[in-house]
Amino acid sequence: MLWTIVVWLFWLAVIGVAGLYVLATIWLVDHRRADEIHYAKTDDGWDIAVHRLRPRNGKAKKIPVILQHGLAANHRNHDLEDRYSLGLYLAGLGYDCFLPDLRGAGDSMITTWHRRDRWHIGFEDYVQRDMPAVFAKVKELTKQNKVHFIGHSMGGMIGYAVAEGPLAKRVQSMTSIAGPAMFDKMTQFKTHLRYRWLLNWFPVLHNNVFMRIIAPLAYFFPAIARTEVNPRNVEGPVIARAGANLIAPIPRKLLLEFGAWVEFGDWGAPAENSYQKRLNEITVPLYCLAGADDFWCPPRVIEQVPDIVAGEKKRYRLFSKANGDADDYGHGDFIVGRKAPEEVFPTIGDWLADNDPA
Repeated sequence: MLWTIVVWLFWLAVIGVAGLYVLATIWLVDHRRADEIHYAKTDDGWDIAVHRLRPRNGKAKKIPVILQHGLAANHRNHDLEDRYSLGLYLAGLGYDCFLPDLRGAGDSMITTWHRRDRWHIGFEDYVQRDMPAVFAKVKELTKQNKVHFIGHSMGGMIGYAVAEGPLAKRVQSMTSIAGPAMFDKMTQFKTHLRYRWLLNWFPVLHNNVFMRIIAPLAYFFPAIARTEVNPRNVEGPVIARAGANLIAPIPRKLLLEFGAWVEFGDWGAPAENSYQKRLNEITVPLYCLAGADDFWCPPRVIEQVPDIVAGEKKRYRLFSKANGDADDYGHGDFIVGRKAPEEVFPTIGDWLADNDPA
């Protein structure tokens, strides 16, 4: 009798989970498309999808913009819907905007199912292979050598790395939206390192599937996404649509790299190339944004960056109630916060304008 009940409960749980996934797919997935999609070929044969949002007011401003998503995301991070689209906001200001999908994410994932190594992806692949291909594609399409680079979360980290390398000469300005840099201060993750052995079972974490399952629940109970956003500052339906549309799988190799950086307190350690130690080599204009309620990138891991970099033009802004904002911003609030289009997006637009050529 007891065994029969257990079996019934198991199958009810399976049906419930499957039902939530199907519900989210039918109800929340929207298949939003950019104006154009192009593919940038990397030197190791990957096709990186680059989504383009053309200027909305006629002639484009001279400097195009690259908007780079972060860990566990795709290009929809910067173009979720009309209101919550930093890309569309900047296109409205006259910027030609390009939103890449890193290898293994979004439409770049779709083009690579035939590759046996498709999940053997690390941070250096993004910096040394994907970014040169994206920069080359943007130059091919716009005939412009310089770009404004905007990165959210790990996208900001990619921006730091680009600004320390040979592509730095092509960066007109950089914006890091909650991009962590001081891994010796990422103490909130220390206790999680003991569970790294579980990753041996999985070459990739399909958290995009998990997030789609819980998306219908987040619609009504936004506190489910507490570590990703401040639920007081993001509406439940918006969290649900984000969970269904902008989440991507996370490769095991990449997660292990992040674990090593947290363990050693040095971004790039134990490898030879420590990006954290080379922050003082950055000379491009830099704007850093932090949120007072950000679990993944608390202010302590980014607020020192403007003081460390060598460039003369730099700016730091903490988004919090104490600074007059609608609420204390969480990690995803910069993209989908209730007032992000009024409070966050204009500061980025002003930063780009301040760094546009005369």
